[in-house]
Amino acid sequence: MMMLVTFLSVLLSTFSPFAEYDTCSVAMNVIDRQDDVPEIADHGYWKKKKYSRLSYNKTHFSPLYVDDPYPVSLSVGLDNGRNYYLHSKPIAGIAKFGVDVGFDFNYTRFNQVDDLSDYEGPSGYTGSSDLEANDDDVDTMLRLSGNFFSLGLAVGPSVTLNPVEKLRLCGYFHLVPTGSIFVQGFGAYAGYSTMLKYGVELSYGFVGLGIQRRSGMSSYTDLVSYYMVKSADGDVGTIGKSRFFTDSFQIYLSYRFGRK
Repeated sequence: MMMLVTFLSVLLSTFSPFAEYDTCSVAMNVIDRQDDVPEIADHGYWKKKKYSRLSYNKTHFSPLYVDDPYPVSLSVGLDNGRNYYLHSKPIAGIAKFGVDVGFDFNYTRFNQVDDLSDYEGPSGYTGSSDLEANDDDVDTMLRLSGNFFSLGLAVGPSVTLNPVEKLRLCGYFHLVPTGSIFVQGFGAYAGYSTMLKYGVELSYGFVGLGIQRRSGMSSYTDLVSYYMVKSADGDVGTIGKSRFFTDSFQIYLSYRFGRK
């Protein structure tokens, strides 16, 4: 008798119209709870697409075909930009490809090569007053202290990997059309260059550490000579241009921000 009662109760619970309702309610509750759980791929980091990078630079700046660079006392940089991802959902749940657009600013302070207080050599050169034809000091040009400023527009592809939550690895390659001014002594020189910049960044949350390299050729025009010739109605096309090579290794701290 007891077994019969148990069988009937199980049968009624299985085929009762309320059983289907209860089952559907449980399923809906599970779905609702899943909707409340944020997706890791769309949480936090991916939605903060703007970045700032403050760098300390080791810069090589020298005239073309001259191995001896200008001595640098300080070189720093600041990048501000934004990521434009090419797809909304990460590939395989961990990777996003995009295009970066931003501004690239750099400042470099150059030192004077030598202390010229007791210099007695020929004008335009450093060294002693007793120079022979084969003296290596003859090939060292006099270089005064100076300041270098550059501003560029950085555009290029990037890829970001998210192997685990909050840990990101980003690699990028940027083309940077750049305008620059070099002030040295009483002279000022303006130039243009197309720089190449590439690097990698490792970040945790919204703070990261990265390295990048930035290099390119620049052509500079003496602004004083330019305006003197122009004011005299001369042909400014006769003013020669000086070509310089810039190569900079940079280590930087980065921070991501923006609306979620």
